[in-house]
Order: sequence, then C-alpha cells, then structure tokens
Amino acid sequence: MFNLHKEARAMAQEAWDESEFSIDDAGYFLHQSCEGSEIAIYYGKAINFCANNNTDSGESWLEDCGGIAQPGDCFGNIACRIAFATLLCTCEEYLAEIAEGHKESDNGN
Repeated sequence: MFNLHKEARAMAQEAWDESEFSIDDAGYFLHQSCEGSEIAIYYGKAINFCANNNTDSGESWLEDCGGIAQPGDCFGNIACRIAFATLLCTCEEYLAEIAEGHKESDNGN
C-alpha cells in the first residue's frame, strides 16, 4: 500500500538534494516526480489511493487550477488527477519544512 506521508517525505528530500538546495528547482523536480508516480498513472492505484487517503488538499489545488474534472474524463482519469494533486501538495509541504530547516541550520553557523 502507498504510504502518502512516507513517500512524500522521501520524494521531497530527494528533490531537495537533487536540486542542490534550490527551492525552485526542487519544486520543478517534485512536479515531475509526482506526474510519474504510479498513483498518478494507473487508474486502480489512483482509485485505491483516493479511497484510503484524505484528498482535500489535492481537490482544493485542482479547484484552484480550473476544476477536478475535465470534459471527457472517466472516473479513473479523475482519480489519477486527484491522487497526483494530493501527492504534490503533500510533497510541497515536506519540501517547505526541509527548506526551512536548511535555512535555519545555515543561520546557526
């Protein structure tokens, strides 16, 4: 089973490390990583993810971007979109924490 917080924390850390501590580059890296996640690609995994996780943040993000459903969407497409957005939002929260921790440790030296 996909553990949202464990996966998001690991993805955020990888993005931060790979970006050489650039928040903008890390954000781009995260977006790409989330798009390629199995929960953003496979209908069954996305539906299972949505059934087992709080997707409020992802749904809000999608509404801000123009809506959850698009013309011609099937249920699987919508689930993939919600799963992607939820993962992205969670990753971004962890990335912000990581960047803040890095900033604080730099200020302490």
